[in-house]
Amino acid sequence: MNIQQRRLKKQWSQEQLSQYSGLSTRTIQRDESGQKVGLESLKCLAAVFEVSIHTLLQEQNMNKQKVVEQPNVNETEQEAINFAQLIFKGPKKEKQDPLMKIERDAINKVKAIWKTLKA
Repeated sequence: MNIQQRRLKKQWSQEQLSQYSGLSTRTIQRDESGQKVGLESLKCLAAVFEVSIHTLLQEQNMNKQKVVEQPNVNETEQEAINFAQLIFKGPKKEKQDPLMKIERDAINKVKAIWKTLKA
């Protein structure tokens, strides 16, 4: 449970949490938007919510991992991403290439040109 979830569970506004914790509303907004906040701010928030700083730090780390591991894409978008990666990278050794030879050759030619332009 992150800070925003804890705040909403208590039905507090950001301004109320600011008053209870002694932090600025801007600090609360920063934390809730995923920006880093200082240790002293975390101590204040931990005291207000009656949890340990360790708990808040663990929750922050878990939330960061979730954002990286679970991008917000639907099933169709994920299929499109997978197909684009397959086309660009080529099939795995045990899989059949969905492209014709001439299409694969064209992609490899573009990759080669791109590499020379980047160098």
